[in-house]
Amino acid sequence: MIRMEVKGLQDLERQLQALGEKVAGKVMAAAGKEAMEIVQEDMQQHAGYDEGSNGPHMRDSIKVSSRNRMKDTRWLTVVTIRVGPSKEHAMKALAQEFGTVKQVASPFMRPALDYNRTKILRILSVSIREGIENNR
Repeated sequence: MIRMEVKGLQDLERQLQALGEKVAGKVMAAAGKEAMEIVQEDMQQHAGYDEGSNGPHMRDSIKVSSRNRMKDTRWLTVVTIRVGPSKEHAMKALAQEFGTVKQVASPFMRPALDYNRTKILRILSVSIREGIENNR
């Protein structure tokens, strides 16, 4: 799991609180999912693909999801955004990302996040701003 934390956003927090918990959660989830779509696309392009396999492919199972954490006391956050392959492909993804005794690592998850970091933050800031403005 890769986490990003941005500090010093007290004004943003006040504006989100003014919207109310339910709306703030929706704004943050929508903005996070939109920002992580670029990571999803990058991961899909670089995930392993076996043309000889008839089963579901890992790249097709890579999705973006969100979970509201406002009422969960274990988390000090509004939402959690996840991008990655399904549980079915988790072991295959880890093997590709970190390698195994028999397989050389070919990372595709971390580079997708690192390479797109600036774009992610730009999309996130614009999406949050639009979400707040549209829900005032």
